Amino acid sequence: MRRLLCWALVVMGAVVILPVPAFAQGGDFTFFVGGAYPVYDERLTLRPSVPSLPGVDVSVVGTPELRADGGLVFGGALAFELGVFGIEGRLDATDIAFDLTGARYDLQALAPPLDGLSASITIGNGRLDTERLFLLSVNARLRTPGPIGLVASGGLTYLPDVSITGSVPLSVEVGGVFLPGVDPRVRLRAAPGESDHRFGLNGGAGLRVGGSRVAVVGEVRVFYFRDYELRFGVDGAPIELDEVLASLAPIEFDPIIVNAQVGLVFRF
Repeated sequence: MRRLLCWALVVMGAVVILPVPAFAQGGDFTFFVGGAYPVYDERLTLRPSVPSLPGVDVSVVGTPELRADGGLVFGGALAFELGVFGIEGRLDATDIAFDLTGARYDLQALAPPLDGLSASITIGNGRLDTERLFLLSVNARLRTPGPIGLVASGGLTYLPDVSITGSVPLSVEVGGVFLPGVDPRVRLRAAPGESDHRFGLNGGAGLRVGGSRVAVVGEVRVFYFRDYELRFGVDGAPIELDEVLASLAPIEFDPIIVNAQVGLVFRF
């Protein structure tokens, strides 16, 4: 959170200290709220090779899947204008999640002393929530004059660390006996070396309606970033499950997000 606040101050500070405010003919602050609609592969099918565990034969029943789902968006933007042109700093706090469809992993021991022992691990359906994405942007902006005007802006966006966690139902059966239920925390984290993918692009357009001091605005904005490679991990579960998840191929997370939002504009 401290790093996020520092970046927010950097973005807003850049807008304030650039030469534009000194020559600006006006400016505005916008507060907005809306919804996020992730449009990258909304259905991510995990097709790993069958996990390989020493001395154990593993087979998989079912195909685990991840489906993207959007959530609440809120934020603010500060802009200075010179005629119809301006510069804008904005923060879009965006919430997305994944719905997980699970599978069953059947294990058969092949080596002593457990030779012949069978077990199964069933991963049920669950939901993985992304820590809210605080998207920080510096944009160039164009606004047409009048009580009803078009507004369009675009520029560079910074995406902080991506962390996705959630609880999924899990059942473990060994030799026909079900073990007590476990409620593990499954997580997806960006693989090492993905930090250079944090900078992306954004662009949006909308309609502003109102007077010289207060107006209402509605807009659609698209954010695009390079692919992230995400890897599974798990807490609070048997080590066998951790090894199974570790053997899954990484997920290519393509962050293309569309935000639709409405807000209030206060001019100064």
